[in-house]
Amino acid sequence: MSNLSRVMLFIASGILLCNANAANLIQNPDFDSGLEGWTQASGSGTITLDDSFGAPQPPSVHLVAASGAGGISIESSCMEFDNSANVDLHWVAGGGPGQAAVGIKMYSDAACTDLLDSISTSGIVLGLYHTYHTDNFALPEEDTRSVRITLGVLVYQIGEVPDVHFDHIGFGPTGTLDPAVSIQQGLSGAWYNPQTSGQGLELIVSQDRVFLTDSAVFGAWYTYDTTAGGPDTQRWYSFQTTRIEPGITTASVVIYQNIGGNFDAPPTTSAMVVGYGDLRFDSCSTGSLTYDFDDGRSGTIPLRRLLPNVTCIENDTPTDPPSDFGLSGSWYNQDTSGQGLMINVDPADAQVFVGWFTYALNGEGQGASGQRWFSAQGGYTVGSTSMDLTLYASTGGTFDSDDTIVTTQPVGTATLTYTSCTAATFEYAFTSGELSGQSGTITLTRLEAPLASCNLPN
Repeated sequence: MSNLSRVMLFIASGILLCNANAANLIQNPDFDSGLEGWTQASGSGTITLDDSFGAPQPPSVHLVAASGAGGISIESSCMEFDNSANVDLHWVAGGGPGQAAVGIKMYSDAACTDLLDSISTSGIVLGLYHTYHTDNFALPEEDTRSVRITLGVLVYQIGEVPDVHFDHIGFGPTGTLDPAVSIQQGLSGAWYNPQTSGQGLELIVSQDRVFLTDSAVFGAWYTYDTTAGGPDTQRWYSFQTTRIEPGITTASVVIYQNIGGNFDAPPTTSAMVVGYGDLRFDSCSTGSLTYDFDDGRSGTIPLRRLLPNVTCIENDTPTDPPSDFGLSGSWYNQDTSGQGLMINVDPADAQVFVGWFTYALNGEGQGASGQRWFSAQGGYTVGSTSMDLTLYASTGGTFDSDDTIVTTQPVGTATLTYTSCTAATFEYAFTSGELSGQSGTITLTRLEAPLASCNLPN
């Protein structure tokens, strides 16, 4: 890919993302064919298809029990099954409130007529979509020759009407369903949805500062208001979690918003919780962010890596070999805490990509409309500690949507210089746009622990 084709932030490439389902035995597991293959099994209430809600993407099946009823359930079509191997059961549920129950009916014949027994697992659903896994288990009936999967909602609190959405149901031999990559430092970098041009996120996975064998995630999300406009409709959020144990494949994050700051100047700002989310990766280059904001916005964004993978490992123990990739990270100036840079240094492509989350010149009293963000990018010489970049401003987008066209224009230049694994400077000069004529140098400190692959002194 040429440099020209990548200079605009998170530009759509038309690439379709999908999850691997090669060994999934369930017919219509994502309800893409409506309710085909699913029938009501028990209870009373409503069973509908919801084209606006789902994970990793709509549609989903929506089960609502009738008032006073104990619940309602549906079941899949019959699946012939060889019981000689252990199995995995995956399912996604959201909405609520309600208790979501997923079961397996086991039959002694291939046509699902002679019921042997059934087993089930459940979870309490209160809003955000979550993926549930029951992995590597043997069906208790050795004579099982066919199965059906049941999806149900049950009352878990007196007086409630159970109300749950289900999506992306998987059943098959152990290890053959949706792939999932463990959360690791190699996932650090810039990510975007090819279908929504001009917005995306950057994340850093680093060593947890207290539990040194675990990881922590910090990220920045560059997007827009729900209505398109000029610079004052740019929006950015941060998200983070701590202590992700080795082998964990889903990072549950808290989403924050900072307002009330000024461009490259005090005051410092405080992060306010505005929502929650889940990060999950099905490969080293694809994943998803499921989000649920306090203001009612919710959804799932399919993600693709912007620059090539450097150190992520899919099917082995994650490693982080020495390379310039270790210069990647989240960086800020202590005097202006609440704004900063997310930096992705990619030696595989000799490219640097920077997301700069900041504010308008006089953004202190403007609320969310005072937020600003810029991107910066350029090639560099592998092994160098100084990188010359072009600054870009993006406007015209709408939150998690391709309804409007983003305009991205060069607005200046910058030089990023590292003095150690934990210290750097960012010299900038704006030549056009809202900040034309502004210039300065930001002294940067790394926010998280240095990535293991950084080979400069601390």
